[in-house]
Amino acid sequence: MENIKTVEDLIKSYKKLPGIGSKTAERLAYASLNLKKEEIDEFVSALESIETKIHFCPKCGMYIDTPFCPICDDASRDNKTLVVLTSFKTLMGFEKSGQYHGKYFILNGTISPSKGIDGEKIKLPVLTKQVEESKELEEVIIACDSTLEGELTSRYVYKQLHKVRPELKISRLAYGLPIGADLEYVDDQTIALSFLSRTAMKGE
Repeated sequence: MENIKTVEDLIKSYKKLPGIGSKTAERLAYASLNLKKEEIDEFVSALESIETKIHFCPKCGMYIDTPFCPICDDASRDNKTLVVLTSFKTLMGFEKSGQYHGKYFILNGTISPSKGIDGEKIKLPVLTKQVEESKELEEVIIACDSTLEGELTSRYVYKQLHKVRPELKISRLAYGLPIGADLEYVDDQTIALSFLSRTAMKGE
């Protein structure tokens, strides 16, 4: 016997989430049938809030649900350093590590020639302009994944920033990151070690 349509629709929805396979999605769908009305209403409200309340900070690209950014608008943050990331989840790893107290800029993914994604599509012009106009900024730390696309993005970001600010220190994460690592899945301690052991980038 096949699942009833309502359950099948739930399964399809859960399978859209990363790391959720068919069996897990089916288990979640049937577990949802046992939720109380108020729990379902709370779940639905939380999902709807993603569309109605969450937006990007125009400065750093972080997900926020308030008129102000908890990073950019925090006067206690160090304006001399800027970490360039490819995802919001990686930012959370940096914050949990407790080793960094500067600013961030989140690119919209990584450069991928095979997919037609270039520097324009990952907001590199926005980053370049911010770096060029920032008077306090002394160091940019590039924190892309150590995958082929991540490496390509790191080199491209470095070259563009070096053009507008040749004197600027540009470094990258180092110690503890395995080749091919996706930063959003790396633990907080490894991120902390990688940050503390970052190395300066140089032109080729």
